[in-house]
Amino acid sequence: MGFLTTALALPLLSSLGVPSFDVVLTALFGEGNIWALVLSLTLILLATFGVGKAIKSYN
Repeated sequence: MGFLTTALALPLLSSLGVPSFDVVLTALFGEGNIWALVLSLTLILLATFGVGKAIKSYN
């Protein structure tokens, strides 16, 4: 599923003019700000926790 998203959805979004996550983080926090890293790690942990919880409830 992750491969399909990378191969199909991301180029489509890019061609529609949606900025990348890097551009959004730079616009929000500026270049080299530690809070951009904190936000990224928080989002990754939330996604991982959500997927784990969904898998657990399915089983």
